[in-house]
Amino acid sequence: MGIDTHGHSPRRRHAHPVRLGAWLGDEGGDALTTLFIASVGGSRAPIISALAARRPDFALFVVTRRDGTQPGSAEEVPAILQAAQLAALPHELLTVPADDPEAAFLALRETLRQLRDRYPKARLVFDYTGGTKSMTTAILECALATPGAEVQFMAGRRENLDKVTPGTERPTAMPIDWLIAERVEARLRASWRDFAYAECAAGARTLLDDIATDEKAPLAARQRLRDLADAAEAFDLWDRFRHADAAQILARMAAHHPDLAPFSDLAGRCRDSEAQRIADLWRNAERCAKRGRYDDAIARCYRLIEWVGQWRLRSHHQIDVDKLDWSRITDQEVIRAGIADRHSSNAKTLSGLVQTLKLAAAKEREGAIDRFLRDPYPGRYSGKKGKDGEGRLRDMIDRRNASILAHGATPLGPEDWQRFAEFMGHFRSRVVAPLLRAVNAATDPPQLPDTPPDTF
Repeated sequence: MGIDTHGHSPRRRHAHPVRLGAWLGDEGGDALTTLFIASVGGSRAPIISALAARRPDFALFVVTRRDGTQPGSAEEVPAILQAAQLAALPHELLTVPADDPEAAFLALRETLRQLRDRYPKARLVFDYTGGTKSMTTAILECALATPGAEVQFMAGRRENLDKVTPGTERPTAMPIDWLIAERVEARLRASWRDFAYAECAAGARTLLDDIATDEKAPLAARQRLRDLADAAEAFDLWDRFRHADAAQILARMAAHHPDLAPFSDLAGRCRDSEAQRIADLWRNAERCAKRGRYDDAIARCYRLIEWVGQWRLRSHHQIDVDKLDWSRITDQEVIRAGIADRHSSNAKTLSGLVQTLKLAAAKEREGAIDRFLRDPYPGRYSGKKGKDGEGRLRDMIDRRNASILAHGATPLGPEDWQRFAEFMGHFRSRVVAPLLRAVNAATDPPQLPDTPPDTF
């Protein structure tokens, strides 16, 4: 098995022997435009017609050698070239077993790799009309695995079930772009399971470009790909906190895809409501954890806790923690929040998450934040910082601070996320949920979809 080389068995069988390596290295090879790859069987007529119609710059014939009394198709090549009036055509023979599709595929793939490396812009035309079933299978497999490949077979008029009438053969294109697109589309749809919306959107748009000139691709399939790309783009925007842009796309699509209507409404609420964006941030953290990005997930949890305190102070007490107006904070609240040093120095900002929450708690005695920080933390947990909610919070902050995305050099893992998720369960139920209910925000919004809608 392999490419026949001059002077070695099996012998080269074309009128003008040109070693493949030498031909590929020829300076004139840069002008190469069409490589013709064909499997050769016992019938010459289809290949003769194909060569005459295509008139390629180079041909690679996939053939079998004679084996004892069993004839080989390699012997047909000289006559084929002569009949096609292409006796001077540079060509090579790739000899493969007659009935071993895997061996034929591997040999052909390696030969094509060499051709593709040297001539990436050359047009590759595969013809699978002739040869054994194993040879044609190898030809099709290689074509499907080769970007930009064209596939054809020689179709003609049949007067019976035995064979095509000689001389009536014409090249007939096989639309492999659409076949490949369907297979790739299935993988893109599966990527939603990991919330890989950006990958799906980019892949679907690439497929649309690939089949733009494929007349065999149904209009309904093109529309399905466009819908898949648009929906994936919307959820990718949502995943990157661009709720307004996501809402715009989903609102347009919801009329034709009712499954998207609830997400269109929720994206609009996130766009218009800070409280709803806070609730949505938890779902974002869950998506990060699902993808194994635990540092990102825990960073989002930290931000959610901090954001709750900032939002409550700003929306209910007109206090901006980045531009403190101390006239809005009483001396007693300063003491309860533990920010006396900031007060005495007339600082314009608070020093971090804990002080933000404690100031919110001081402003709302017996409120949700105040009760969470001072009450015993549920369960048998006894943290290093104390047994109340504030102690547990400080322990979780220490864990977060060790992260690469905070102040440390340690990548966080599944166990870190599990502990943080447990803490967030208590914080969300005892603090976030009652505060959101008070402003009519959805306390437990749905997670973004992990499968595309059934309507496309």
